[in-house]
Amino acid sequence: MQTKINKPGLGALSFGHLAIDMQTTSLAVMTPLLLTNFKLDYATVALVITVNNLTSYALQPFFGLASDRRSLPWLLPLGCLLSAGGMVTVLFMPSYWLVLLAVIVSGLGAAAYHPEGSRNANWVSGSQKATGMSFFFFSGNLGQAFGPITLTLLLALFGTGGAVFMLLPGLLAATLLWRLMPLYTRQASQRKAAPRLETAPSSRSSKVRLLAILLSIISLRSMIQVGLITFIPLYFISQSAANRDYAAFLLSVFVFAAAIGTLIGGPLADRLGHKTVMVCSLSLVMPLLLIFLNSTGPLQVATLALAGTSLVSASSLTVVMAQEILPNNIGLATGLTLGLGFGAGGIGAAGLGRYADAFGLSQTMFVLTLLPIPVVLLSFFISYKPRPVQANPTPTEAEVKTKLPEGVTNRL
Repeated sequence: MQTKINKPGLGALSFGHLAIDMQTTSLAVMTPLLLTNFKLDYATVALVITVNNLTSYALQPFFGLASDRRSLPWLLPLGCLLSAGGMVTVLFMPSYWLVLLAVIVSGLGAAAYHPEGSRNANWVSGSQKATGMSFFFFSGNLGQAFGPITLTLLLALFGTGGAVFMLLPGLLAATLLWRLMPLYTRQASQRKAAPRLETAPSSRSSKVRLLAILLSIISLRSMIQVGLITFIPLYFISQSAANRDYAAFLLSVFVFAAAIGTLIGGPLADRLGHKTVMVCSLSLVMPLLLIFLNSTGPLQVATLALAGTSLVSASSLTVVMAQEILPNNIGLATGLTLGLGFGAGGIGAAGLGRYADAFGLSQTMFVLTLLPIPVVLLSFFISYKPRPVQANPTPTEAEVKTKLPEGVTNRL
């Protein structure tokens, strides 16, 4: 039975994702100020970002397990408040150790939100799960892109005190999610009572193998994405200091193209199949990156944009596939794919930094163009085809609309 996306439910969850990820990436803008204010060295400043990433990524599987055992929709507004509140206080802390405490609080908010938010986004997407999840992840990518830009503008206009305005997205998201709490609570109750969706393969060993492949794909894909974001500016500036503005422009093109790729991948997967879209999109990345590195002007910009779109279009699909492989443990599946997968990708990107120190930026960029090869090869080993035993009833848009809190309409 085809069921439509519940737009208010998905819209609020997506806006919460945007608000959370705005806070996470805005931390990079704060590090130069922390360096000056506390007279830190580079390693100590880097530890601030490392602590935030470890908290927000490594704890996600644990929050996912907890939400599988008992529905915890209150984590949605709480996560938004903790993430925004913790990050905003970073610039006002009187000591370095309190700064670390603030980023831990913010990371806890992000870790709490992502599994519960992704699980509820899966539920309110009805039978269009890839489309719904792509919109959810697109919003997070937009937040990552706009976070540093927004904080930089606020600091330029109002000084350090301008950081307080970063609370507003978190407060608004928390309010929307709190008002829609009856929807998410009712959705969880209906899912608990409803028959589950079984997927092929059904054996435990086959599911473990599939999850291992998916986590490997996510880790390598994330490693490429973080690596390109890290090394594109360094590579072009190393060639000429005059390339600084051009390098920043290329980075913006890549980030926004990646966000668009997230939005495109889901609807295509609902029409053509998850594995088909994954294999085809990832197969385009290596030739596009090779052209990017060996061209100039508009062609260079266009191929980088297409590479970003192709690389990230499969990101939401891997999460949906993991959720359908573990239909009774959607929170755990989300925590593993988002937490361990993306976290491992970040650690791999740090390894690329060591490689760059040893062999140079040109060799590192070339390695990044080759990394899509194992990703594509791994994707061929995914024997994935959902096999519904009994349809899982999801409230239609019309049914849910009549039960929404007073004043909430079924429009984004």
